[in-house]
Amino acid sequence: MDTTYIQNSTGFSEATVEAVLDSLRAFVQLELRSGNEVKISDFGVFYRKELPERQSRNPRTGESIIAKAKTKPKFRFYDSFEKMIQDTTDSSSASKSPQTPPPVPPVPPVPPIPSKTWHIAKPDGKTEMVLQSKLKGKITPDTLVWTEGQETWKVASNVAELSYLLQAA
Repeated sequence: MDTTYIQNSTGFSEATVEAVLDSLRAFVQLELRSGNEVKISDFGVFYRKELPERQSRNPRTGESIIAKAKTKPKFRFYDSFEKMIQDTTDSSSASKSPQTPPPVPPVPPVPPIPSKTWHIAKPDGKTEMVLQSKLKGKITPDTLVWTEGQETWKVASNVAELSYLLQAA
């Protein structure tokens, strides 16, 4: 994703903008997996849609099959957001090239939020302490991990909070 506009309008570096977007994406995944909605005022809401098991057809063979039940993530824009889009375009401006909105004045830097520390079991029997923000590439689904507040060591694939780090790129 091109983050240039966000960088220019906030004064944040590309790495900071990407870290915030990654964190938002992970937060939405965790909330939806937990059955919660994520509402962003004047924008919209992320929610889950449960699709029941249903009759379907194999597109290659035409054979009748049963499609498994699944959960799909959905997003619905709020009417206020859609109205803002409509208010900026009318028939007289349709022929004009789109204009870039003026940049937002820079926001003072926000102090970094401390990252959770995870302990990783290494194959040689030793452990390594790693900040969650630095875990990417250091764990696999089978890596044993532990953090404060967790009763026992767990396989990384069984820790919902880390699932975003284990997804194939």
